[in-house]
Amino acid sequence: MNAFTIIATLILYGLTFLCFFIPFKKGQRQTGYIAGGTLAVIITLTLIGNLDFLVIFIWPLIIMFQIIFISYWTFTAFNKKKTGLVLSTILTIGFLLLIMQPWILDWTFSKKDVTKILSFHNIELKDDFKILKNEAGGFRDYYETFTLKLSDSDFNRISQTIKTSNHYKGHFTDYSNLPSADYKTTDTIDFETDNHFEREYWANKKMENGTYHFRFQLDKKDKELSYIGSDE
Repeated sequence: MNAFTIIATLILYGLTFLCFFIPFKKGQRQTGYIAGGTLAVIITLTLIGNLDFLVIFIWPLIIMFQIIFISYWTFTAFNKKKTGLVLSTILTIGFLLLIMQPWILDWTFSKKDVTKILSFHNIELKDDFKILKNEAGGFRDYYETFTLKLSDSDFNRISQTIKTSNHYKGHFTDYSNLPSADYKTTDTIDFETDNHFEREYWANKKMENGTYHFRFQLDKKDKELSYIGSDE
């Protein structure tokens, strides 16, 4: 068990005790037993099972619940139930917005965002384009992906840039032996297959979202550009 897990465990158990003690002290013993007991069991099970995935996913949710619960019952204990209700409602909305941030970013993703991302990679779209799909997020690793429908002119210009670059490795028909960029270097890998033009590289400079491994794929048939940026 590392230092972070030990500190997080102490914080969680400390907050769990408050979730039990404050309602109990107010006379709501059953509420205290249920809240404190349930939280203690969940935390203990994740520790005993050494479930790293659940620790990373569930513990932040537990802390959010504990903060909301303690905020409400602290004010209730001082006979300010309405204040506690308002504060807990505000905290709940705030935490929900935080949890939903990846989906909110997807919903608000625009052509301006696409242009900004592509400009980071020195790619310019001179004609109008259509965003076919986009997605951002991830649990342990963060990914940002999108697919665009390009004009013939933009497609031809970008594909020619790949095909005539100094990093172009050739046309590959054996999909089991495709080249890939080395994370130890910042060299760009350009190549094509029967269906795609592709570019991949790792960057020294991270984007604002923390991504530094990038892959571009141009679909020859559908004239689509797919982008993947990740932090792994």
